[in-house]
Amino acid sequence: MLWLLTCVTTAVLLIIVVMIRDMAKLPTTAKTTALSGSASAAPSGGSGPTRDEIVPKRASPSPSRSAPRPASGPQVTDTASGLSYELLPLPWQRGCPGVLDSPMFSWDAGEHAVAGQADIGGTEVDWHGNACSGQLQQAFAYSGPADVGPVATGVADAVGQAYYAGLAHSRTVEGSYGTTVSGHAAWVVKFLMTYPDAGGEGLAWSTELGAVVVVDLGAGHAPAVFYVSVPSNLGTENVGALIGSLQVI
Repeated sequence: MLWLLTCVTTAVLLIIVVMIRDMAKLPTTAKTTALSGSASAAPSGGSGPTRDEIVPKRASPSPSRSAPRPASGPQVTDTASGLSYELLPLPWQRGCPGVLDSPMFSWDAGEHAVAGQADIGGTEVDWHGNACSGQLQQAFAYSGPADVGPVATGVADAVGQAYYAGLAHSRTVEGSYGTTVSGHAAWVVKFLMTYPDAGGEGLAWSTELGAVVVVDLGAGHAPAVFYVSVPSNLGTENVGALIGSLQVI
């Protein structure tokens, strides 16, 4: 009887040891199963997190600012003054009328178009729309970029006296402002000429829009001057187009 009790006790202990061993293995097995399940639960294209969602994407470099677009149409290039600008279509043609040269102004390049005839003191003459460029003459004192405004105003006043005195007119300043041309300090003065006796003087226009632009070209270089004047029958919008096309070469 004692032998039988000993055998039963030994068998019970063996069963308990086996159960404890199996229970100790259970967490490891469950953990392995859980990891395997999560790895296989996100097939390609599924709803689970993908590599792109876990690893941040590298930001692509921002595109660089594009270079200024080159002029697409014919240009007037004035190597003496250092300016270039648009050549307007016909009836405009290359060349600044020589009649505009004076002791105060000397123009190196430009363009012009005949607006019509003007009766000046009983003599009929061709009246032109003009766009001309040259260097600032020594008659205008200039010491640096701070002078572009006053000098542009002085040039505009002198242009009015030199070129329009033959016709009865009134002059109105339409705008005076600083700007840049190819990164160089510049000043624009726009003015409107009105001809009260246009019919009596044989004019096919009654107003004319003009402008003067002075551009600082840096130490050791004379400033550049751009002068444009367009009678209304040639399209005064061309004044803005020409100013907008100005570049330092």
